[in-house]
Amino acid sequence: MQRYIEWILRYRFVVIALTLVVTIAAVIQAKNLNIIIDPNTMLPQSHPYVTTSNLVEKVFGSKYVVMVGVTPKEGDIYQPMILEKIQRMTAAFLQTPGVVKENLLSLSAKRAKNIAGTAEGLEVKPLMSKVPATAAQLTELREAVGKNPVYLNSIVSVDAKTTAILVEFKDGPGGFRAIMDKVEAVVGHERDSRVEINVGGIPSFLARIEIYSERIGFLFPIAILVLSLVLFEAFRTKQGLILPLVTAGLAVAWGVGVMGASGIPMDVFNSATPILILAVATGHAVQLLKRYYEDYFRLRETTDLSPKAANNQAVISSLLRVGPVMIAAGAVASLGFFSLVIFKISTVRTFGIFTGIGILAALILEMTFIPALRSILAPPSDVERKRGQKKRIWDKVTNAIANWVTGTSRRRVYGGVLLFVVITLIGMGRVTVDNSTKSFFSPELIFETDDKALNDRLGGTNTMYLLVEGASDDAIKDPKTLRAIGELQRFLEDQPYVGKTLSLADFIMRMNQAMHEDDPAYYKIPDSQELISQYLLLYSMSGEPGDFDSYVDYGYRSANLTVFLKTDSSAYIEKLVEKIHAFTALHFDKSVHIGIGGSVPQGAALNEVMVYGKILNILQITVVVFIISSLIFRSLVAGMLVLLPLLVAVLANFGLMGWSGIPLNISTSLISAMAVGIGADYAIYLIYRLREELMTGADEITAVRNVIGTAGQAILFVAISVSAGYGVLLLSFGYNIHKWLAILIAEAMIMSSLSALLLIPALILTFRPDFIFRRIAVKHNPLPVSVVVLALVFGLSMQPKNGWAAEPNLGQIMEKNFVVSKVADSVADATFTLISKAGQERVRKTFGATKLEENGIDNMRMTRFLSPPDVKGTVSLLIEHADKDDDIWIYLPALKKVRRLVSNNKKDSFVGTDFSYADVIGYKVGEWNYKLLKEESVEGQPCYVIEALPKSDAVKTSNGYSKRIGWLRKDNLVAIKMEYWDEAGQMLKISTFTDVQLVDKARGKWQAMRLEASNVQTGHRTVIKYDNFKANQQVKNEFFTTRYMEKE
Repeated sequence: MQRYIEWILRYRFVVIALTLVVTIAAVIQAKNLNIIIDPNTMLPQSHPYVTTSNLVEKVFGSKYVVMVGVTPKEGDIYQPMILEKIQRMTAAFLQTPGVVKENLLSLSAKRAKNIAGTAEGLEVKPLMSKVPATAAQLTELREAVGKNPVYLNSIVSVDAKTTAILVEFKDGPGGFRAIMDKVEAVVGHERDSRVEINVGGIPSFLARIEIYSERIGFLFPIAILVLSLVLFEAFRTKQGLILPLVTAGLAVAWGVGVMGASGIPMDVFNSATPILILAVATGHAVQLLKRYYEDYFRLRETTDLSPKAANNQAVISSLLRVGPVMIAAGAVASLGFFSLVIFKISTVRTFGIFTGIGILAALILEMTFIPALRSILAPPSDVERKRGQKKRIWDKVTNAIANWVTGTSRRRVYGGVLLFVVITLIGMGRVTVDNSTKSFFSPELIFETDDKALNDRLGGTNTMYLLVEGASDDAIKDPKTLRAIGELQRFLEDQPYVGKTLSLADFIMRMNQAMHEDDPAYYKIPDSQELISQYLLLYSMSGEPGDFDSYVDYGYRSANLTVFLKTDSSAYIEKLVEKIHAFTALHFDKSVHIGIGGSVPQGAALNEVMVYGKILNILQITVVVFIISSLIFRSLVAGMLVLLPLLVAVLANFGLMGWSGIPLNISTSLISAMAVGIGADYAIYLIYRLREELMTGADEITAVRNVIGTAGQAILFVAISVSAGYGVLLLSFGYNIHKWLAILIAEAMIMSSLSALLLIPALILTFRPDFIFRRIAVKHNPLPVSVVVLALVFGLSMQPKNGWAAEPNLGQIMEKNFVVSKVADSVADATFTLISKAGQERVRKTFGATKLEENGIDNMRMTRFLSPPDVKGTVSLLIEHADKDDDIWIYLPALKKVRRLVSNNKKDSFVGTDFSYADVIGYKVGEWNYKLLKEESVEGQPCYVIEALPKSDAVKTSNGYSKRIGWLRKDNLVAIKMEYWDEAGQMLKISTFTDVQLVDKARGKWQAMRLEASNVQTGHRTVIKYDNFKANQQVKNEFFTTRYMEKE
């Protein structure tokens, strides 16, 4: 060790320079840090509640749902002013990037349908396609909502005083603040004195966690100021003030630099890591500096060394004596945090790893930078020595402690500790294990009161999902299964804090009632599975293809029952889950499996994992501390002595939680590892110094008093440093996570230090262990410290811009592209394969015919669906018109009626596929502006890449696209790839056209035999494959009449 220290001093300028280089590199990387909350990193991914939640989100959606509630100050919601606000906000949310448009629900949303019976059978139409203008229309809307119970308490309160918009967002850059900023951008325009608008849901609270976690940027300088006061009190010298802060600052820079280089964002846990590293590094520096001052003043008083020589010798001797114990204590502290990797929660593991790295960085700096810098600084002056030797309150405190453990009061120490342990054990029995995101904040905050208002008025802003899985396709259509789902809903709605449930059963019961003239007696599940299938078929003829995607999967094998809750307490949900299991065991067939998920059950999953992880973590770090301590002192008794005050501190931690009402949750679950890891430092340092003092020949009482007076003060200063550093979190008003951390860590540090100062000397004097009193010098070999060097390589690449030798005539290109696939006529069999985002498929067989009209430009297209049963006999007829709107006709066999679709429906899905009517009809060349972007090859085919922008808003609205980019083959101008952007400017889908064949050689007509469209927003895909495609077949005009459509 001495040679190592001498080497550091010999090359001190190199050491300082290297330290600065590493620090600069770390600071550069630290700029990549930001605070983003990713709930997935907070969850135990293997837990059944989490796996079910992930499956539900994958198949049915409902990831991050924000509820916007609108309540008029006067009257109810059925007034034009309120409904206009709902319509405007709904339209604005549909244009908002990141919104899952197909899952948006409000009175004016596309998903909100009025299911009604008609003379033709079943009619499904929008609940509110436009804002009612008359009293009669308002009454009609009120009655429609009343007849469709699915909307009561979900988007309309029972008293009709509040209506809501449910907006689902996808994962995206910027975290939850970006989501809530988008929400506020829409909602802010509608706030006025006539209405109260409340916003709630889990994203609202997660956004606040991101915002409040950023307070670290404000609190960090305050922590430095507080630590400065502690350091000045400890040393009363400028160097004593500055050196520890410089070391701690460098350690923080290294720690956050590693975090920034890793690309992992800060979150609710590691956002406080800089303050933790600052406090721990400052505390360690205090220990080292305290010992330096002791040795320096001793050398000046007992030798003839010059100040400079005494300075260098003090640097060597202090590090030689304290260095090994600092390495051991630092290893224990870092291992305490590294032990958090046992948690099945990614963010907890990340916190443990990066904090452990930060402490190791502090240890490296203390063993290199501090001695190097200390050796070139001026030694302390006599004035500083006299100032530091003045008696202060800390001398009185440590003197009192020394009197207790060395005098007749020792038994009182044991009695007091025993009484304290009993009190903490009683408090432990009062600890509640509960994860509630809303409990992280003070209830008077505006977003808390908003959420409470929504929970009071509607079904709830928290969700639980019950995944009902059958053994085969169509299992959910079984009347027994649907009836059991309905009974489960009624059971749940009788439970406290359950405000609303939704499932496919609600829609089936409403269809049955509508088909029986709205007779309430028929609001039930029919007895026939065939009748249920017929209802679903009838609905699909009038509704949208994805209307039930949130409730049932493609194969009708799995269904999603959504439960709206008025609380997010995981402790409550655990009791509710027990009731659900008991109910489903009695009412569902054994072949049906019920899975549980959702935001609230995931909190319960955290409870289970944390309790198990907490116990395992305490046991693990206890074993680690015991082993390392025993090895350092070559004694198992020493290992137990180190553990004893730490266990008292852990008990005190749980006791305080129980007596104060602080819950055991994901944010407070880490304190014990921090308490044991950091607190072990005190016990190891104290025992080491006591052995060292006894080896000088001092009697045991004098040795204990000297150690408590010197090392004891250093321990108190370290504990106060950590406590003070975290204590600034108490200034984080309204944010309970910061307050809990400040209180519990301060308590843990104070109890660790006091129990070490009281118990360890008392027990040593009482039981006189051999490893102390045999006075066998312990040969301290420095623990191996491996420094991980991160090599960061930056590369810049420049993409050359292509230049055009001669830009092609885009007008001519697009005109040729428009007609290149328009044959005189054609017939073909085709297979439509619809593929959900979960990979499930529905296959549809069709027969189609096309024919050019007399102008040689406009096309007529007939498509007849042959299978499966739910679309069999459906016929679509498209007739294009160059001088007016195109005609779109649909024949629905269930209603035996042909319906004409207005031209602005061209953007709608074509019979449930990812191709729109506009895609099938084609885009009129004169309605778009074109730009040649570049030339590139696709699948070996040289292509023009051409951008098309609509010339007017009317064209954009009619077609549903704000931009299209096409890859047109140079040889025949056939589009082999297309990309589409929706009206909000977000990429919507990508289409590819392959197996392009020459179908009319004489006229140069080409046709792709395989077409695929992938919706990048929903994950849904459609593949169309043509078979037996034949051109120029003399197709008759009667194929393209409504009369022919009605033929079976």
